[in-house]
Amino acid sequence: MALVLAMFALTTIVVASTSALLIASADIRATRNYRQASQVHFAAESAIAHAVQVVNGPGVVNFQNDVVSNWATLFGTGTRSFPVAGYAYTVSSTADPADVVNSGRFVATATGPESVRNVVVARVTRSNIPATAPGAIYLSQDGKTNSTFNGNGFTIDGNDHLLSGGLANPNHPVPGISTRNDTNTHEAIDSLDSGQRDNVTGLGFIAGPSPVPSILTSPAAPSTDQLDQFANDLISRPGVVVTPMTQVTGGLPPFGTTEHPQITYFNDPSGVTVKGAGNVEGVGILIVEGDLTIQGSLSFSGLIIVRGRTRVIGTTTDTGNATLYGALWTNDLNLTIGGSAVMNYSSEALGFANQASGGMTLPTPVQLTSLIDCSQAVAGTSGCP
Repeated sequence: MALVLAMFALTTIVVASTSALLIASADIRATRNYRQASQVHFAAESAIAHAVQVVNGPGVVNFQNDVVSNWATLFGTGTRSFPVAGYAYTVSSTADPADVVNSGRFVATATGPESVRNVVVARVTRSNIPATAPGAIYLSQDGKTNSTFNGNGFTIDGNDHLLSGGLANPNHPVPGISTRNDTNTHEAIDSLDSGQRDNVTGLGFIAGPSPVPSILTSPAAPSTDQLDQFANDLISRPGVVVTPMTQVTGGLPPFGTTEHPQITYFNDPSGVTVKGAGNVEGVGILIVEGDLTIQGSLSFSGLIIVRGRTRVIGTTTDTGNATLYGALWTNDLNLTIGGSAVMNYSSEALGFANQASGGMTLPTPVQLTSLIDCSQAVAGTSGCP
């Protein structure tokens, strides 16, 4: 009887121990699966944040053209590794059929150990607040630039100016000149002599016996191809004033006013020259197909996009001048100053540019309007697979 009871007790202990081990193992697997499911979801959400950050670098004028059509170049279609070992993700983009210009979706698919998988769908919409300009003057090409600065009668200021005078409050400065890479940044800095370096102010400027000019690198700013696409998007908007003129002299009606800012497009590939007596004025957006040469007097508030080279800002006489508020985006920059030239960054002026052709014409960041975890949604709805 003692042996039988001992064997029964041992059997009971073995069964209890085995059951405990099985339950503990199941609990461990459940905990690990829960942890991996949470981690793969966080990886998918991080992928959405990464995509938004990349897209908001240059900003968006037309979601279909600037994001979806250029997705392979802009973000890429391949799998990216997540910082946590074993996890990876891909992101795709689609435009909203109801509004391909302003809205769309990012779909992030994340994978992890033991075949865990999660899909997150983010709906995004263009903001109505223009993206911060890369600089008061932005040199957009990746190839080597050849900036030249002759004379001392110019000012390039990346501090945020009001059109009525003074600085905006709060003042969020941008670089006086911004480039795509360090090579072009150093080229622009080296092109300034010791007496010109304090003429370029803004973010990063340091005054003193040896001034440090405000010339910085903005690698996330629009590339030449993106800038061309932005220009194409703007040109395709209603209300654009197209002019084939290659020379602009004084006495013409303004190219837009503060009450009615407009998009003006000089479409001759040879460019346009502003010259002669009188003032040429405008408000809104000015797009030049070739080179822009300013030899007369020009006053403009808004965004100027030059698809070629801005050869002269200012004049070649002692009496002319150029006063530009907003931002100038150009492939290259050659300054020959005889009179005076002022290029002041102004968010107020860019606000007028954004009103041109009904508003929302400048590159703007996208913002999230909804975020859906597809593991908790019905398959085939809300963009979920």
